[in-house]
Amino acid sequence: MFSACSKKETVDSLPDNITVGISDAISFPVSGSSKSANLGIDPLTGEEIYMHLRNFIYVGELSADLVEDMMISLKKHNITYATAFSYESIYDGKNKNVVVKENVSINDTTWDYCLTVSDEELGTAFQLFWNTNPLEVIAILQPRAFDFSTIRNPNAMIKIEYSENDPDYDKTMIVSVTKMDSTSRQYMSNLKFFAGKNGDIISLYGNSTHPYMALLNENHTNGRAFCFQARNDVLNDIATARIALPTILQTDMTNIWVDFSVYQVLSEEIDIVYANVDQTTLAQIKNVFLAKAIGPAYFTGELGFVSNSDDIPDHEGFTQDFMNMTGLTPWAPFEISQMTITFSTDSTVVN
Repeated sequence: MFSACSKKETVDSLPDNITVGISDAISFPVSGSSKSANLGIDPLTGEEIYMHLRNFIYVGELSADLVEDMMISLKKHNITYATAFSYESIYDGKNKNVVVKENVSINDTTWDYCLTVSDEELGTAFQLFWNTNPLEVIAILQPRAFDFSTIRNPNAMIKIEYSENDPDYDKTMIVSVTKMDSTSRQYMSNLKFFAGKNGDIISLYGNSTHPYMALLNENHTNGRAFCFQARNDVLNDIATARIALPTILQTDMTNIWVDFSVYQVLSEEIDIVYANVDQTTLAQIKNVFLAKAIGPAYFTGELGFVSNSDDIPDHEGFTQDFMNMTGLTPWAPFEISQMTITFSTDSTVVN
């Protein structure tokens, strides 16, 4: 599948920036946890569901930062040409083998360079394809093979697609993560999101897969997908977002923001779980869970979720133009639930 040819005299420096810089307003760890992809075990209110969106985006951004750190760590080896060498990793003390090739073709796309790092025991750990002008990057990382001491999410795979060659954005980033720990009822297994930046504004959309997730109804099957669309003003550190909660089997995205809105899904589960309570009690329960469930939601850097629906924050940045999320459509949940990330295993030098 891969081929390489025409060796150049020098290799441009490894790229060291493949992120778009999402602000804290929409990317921040929940409850001070820096790595958790868990929703916890208690039933979630509409407000709490929107609060957790920041955590999912943060997990994706953290994954991109990890890949970026790997690239920066390789820079100290002063790679200036197509080459092959070995080194002892500063992360786990194990030997890693590095191969750099030039003019590599993958699926009819030619890349200026390809770098592969492999572990003597665990195989391929990191693969990087990049073009220099304009900058375009595909990076694939198996954290466990790059750092054998890693114990969290040992089977996880990360893929970052970064570009400064998109006609609609100054820069774009697609983060994909698979095989996260899904042993807990509410854990996230897969994640994929797009972030496109123009000036200080970032447009986002994506999905997270929770194979066994239940909101209130413990008998619910087929899990839930967090489908989201969002916009982030980095300079003002504000954001707006909308969430839909279909099952992970959903393939049709038509009218998803209505049929599977946070409000609609929670309402349906409340009616199932509390079918036998009196109307007064039912109204009280719905008030607790649904009071802030109607989207869109609004976020600020200091507080995170601050309000929703028609309660637009008193901040000049929340303009109608900024809050317009038209066209930001996530992938179908079933597609993301079946997503896989693999390395290239066939790279041939063409004389």
